[in-house]
Amino acid sequence: MRVAYGSLRCGKSCRKCDYLKLGLCTGCRLPRRSLCLAYRCVVGRMRVMGLTLRCETCPLAPACIKSGRFSPPKPDMYRELDSKLKSWSQKPPDIILPRLVPEIPLEDPVRPRKDLGMDGVIVSVSRTDSENVRRVEEEGIHDFLDFDGQVLLSTIMPDRLLTGETFSFTLSFAKKAGFDGVIGWDMPVYADYPKALNLSNLIEATLLTIKYVEEGIPTIPLLKGGDPSEIAFHSEWLRRLGFKRVGLHVTEYILAKSPVNIGVSRGFAKISEDLYSLGLLKIYGIGAKLLAMGILSLKNFPEFYKSDAGASLAGMPWLIEARNWRAYTGTPSGVGVINLAKHFMECNCEACSGKSPSQIARSPDDIAWHNWVQLREYAEKEKLDEKPAYDMMLEKDDVMAVIGDLHIGTPQSLWLPCLRRLKKIHPTHLVLLGDTFDFTKGKPRASHVVSFLRLLKNLGVHMRSVSGCADSNVPAFLETLGRFAFAKGPEEPQLYNPNQMLTEAIRDLVVLWRFSKRKIKVKLTNGKVVVLSHGHELGFQRNADPEKVMKELLRKKDPNEVRVIGHYHKSLYRPEEGGIMLGAWQATTSEEKEIGFSPDIADMLIIRGDGSTELVKGM
Repeated sequence: MRVAYGSLRCGKSCRKCDYLKLGLCTGCRLPRRSLCLAYRCVVGRMRVMGLTLRCETCPLAPACIKSGRFSPPKPDMYRELDSKLKSWSQKPPDIILPRLVPEIPLEDPVRPRKDLGMDGVIVSVSRTDSENVRRVEEEGIHDFLDFDGQVLLSTIMPDRLLTGETFSFTLSFAKKAGFDGVIGWDMPVYADYPKALNLSNLIEATLLTIKYVEEGIPTIPLLKGGDPSEIAFHSEWLRRLGFKRVGLHVTEYILAKSPVNIGVSRGFAKISEDLYSLGLLKIYGIGAKLLAMGILSLKNFPEFYKSDAGASLAGMPWLIEARNWRAYTGTPSGVGVINLAKHFMECNCEACSGKSPSQIARSPDDIAWHNWVQLREYAEKEKLDEKPAYDMMLEKDDVMAVIGDLHIGTPQSLWLPCLRRLKKIHPTHLVLLGDTFDFTKGKPRASHVVSFLRLLKNLGVHMRSVSGCADSNVPAFLETLGRFAFAKGPEEPQLYNPNQMLTEAIRDLVVLWRFSKRKIKVKLTNGKVVVLSHGHELGFQRNADPEKVMKELLRKKDPNEVRVIGHYHKSLYRPEEGGIMLGAWQATTSEEKEIGFSPDIADMLIIRGDGSTELVKGM
C-alpha cells in the first residue's frame, strides 16, 4: 500500500499520525480520499450545508489543517482500549429480542400495545432537557409508557448530541428510569469523514460501550465503520468483548442508496451498499445476532426481513409515516401506502376494528397502530391484503350534494342561486363536479372567487372538487392569476400593492386547483361506491346525444358503482342502472343558442349515506 509520508494535497501527512505507527491505519487510498469532506473542502473548496460551511462550527475541524484546530490523533485512547481488551473477562448478557422491535420517540411517544404484539420497544431521545425526560426519571420508563414489556434506550441521536456530557446523561438516565438495556454508544462514523476522525470516534464509542457493561447495564453495541478496515477493526473489538447481539444502523446505508437523495453519486451508493454487506458478514462472522436499526417501513422492510430469519428488526419509520398520514396496505404488486390526508381507508385489522374510517384518518396514533399490525402481518404471511381507499366515506346520517358546471366568470353563471339552494339543504358534504370556474371562455373576477368560496366555507361542509375542462387549462389558469397579481400598463409588470381580496382570491384558487382531482370515489353505508368525474374524459362533443353518453358511461363502470358526470349540461337520472348525468348551473350561452342547444339548468344531486339519491331540478 502506498502511504503518504509527505504532505497530501489537503496539507496533512500520514507520517505524523500515531494511528499509522500503531497499525490502525495505512493511509488514504485514492477513492477514500476523494470522498473525504475535509479533503474536498481544502482542495476543491466544496462546502456542505450545515457541516463544513464555517470552520468555527465544523465537526471535522480536528482533522482539517485549515481550521486552526487541527490536531493529529493521540494514541492514549487506543492504548486504554487495547489494555481493556487484553484484560477483559466479563461476559455481557445476551439480550433476547422479539423479531420486530418498534422504536418510539420519548418527546412524543405513541403508547406501546402488547395486545397488538408489541413485546418490546426501543425509546430514542433527542432532547436531554425535555419535560418527558424529567417525568421518566420520576415515574420510571415502564410506568410512563404504561407498558410492562421490554424497553431499551437507544443512543442513536443527532451527531451534535454525541458528546461525553450526553453519554453521562444516558448512563444515569438508563439506571434511574429502569430501562432494560441500552443500544450504543453511537458516534459519527461515515464513509466521507476523515479517516483519523473515524478511528478516534470508533475507539471512543467502544470505550463508552464498555463503560455501560462495567456499570451493569445490558448493552447492544453498534457496529460502525466508514471503510472495510474500520468495520474489521470494530467487529474484532466487539468479538473480543464477547457481545452476542450487535446492532447495525441500517438507515445510514438505506439513505445513501436512495435515488431521492439528489447529489449522492452512484459510486457513493455502491460504497454504502458494500459497507452494509460487510457489516452483516462481520456480525455473523463473530457469532453474533443482528439488530438492524431504522428499517421498520414497508418500503425497505421486505428486503431486510427475508435476508436473515434470526435478526431482530427495529426502527421508527412506521410511526414517522403514520404522523405523515401514510397508512400501509397491500397492492397487486406487493405493498404500498394510502395517504390519509387525502383519503379514507376501509380496514378491519386488529388495530382498526371497531373504529370508523374518519376516526382512523384523523388520528396519527390509530394510523401508527395500523402500520404496526401491517408490518407484523407481513412478517407472518409475507403479503398484505389491499385496503380499499376512498375520497369520502359517508355515514348513515350524512347528506352529500353534487353540483357541476357553474362556469363562474361567464355572464350566464348561476352560482348565487346555487349557493342559496345549498344553504336551504345544508348538506354535510359537497362535491364540485368540475368547470366550477371558467378560465377559457370566461373571465373570473377576484370578488366572485372570494365571495363564492367564502360562502361555501360558511356552510361548514366537507368539500371535494373535480377537475373539469374549463377550469384545468394551465395557461388560462395562470393568465387568471396574472390578472389578479399584476398591474396593467407598464411594459415591465408591477406587482399590485397588498390587497386582501386579491391575496385571498389567488390563495383560494391555488388551493382549489391543487386539491382538485380527475375522479372522486365515495363509499356509502349500503356498500355502493359513487364515482364522480367531470365527464369530458369520455370523449364526446358537448352537444352529443345524452343516450349515447349514458351508454358509454354504463359500459365502463363496475357492477357495484354508480357513475356521476356533468360536462354535457344534460340530465339523465338512472341510479338503478348505475348512471347519472347532471345539468349545469349556467344559463344558455350565445354559442348554445346559435347551434340550437337547450341545456338542462340547475341540477343538484343529493346522495345520502344510506345509499338513497334524489335529483333536485330547476330553479
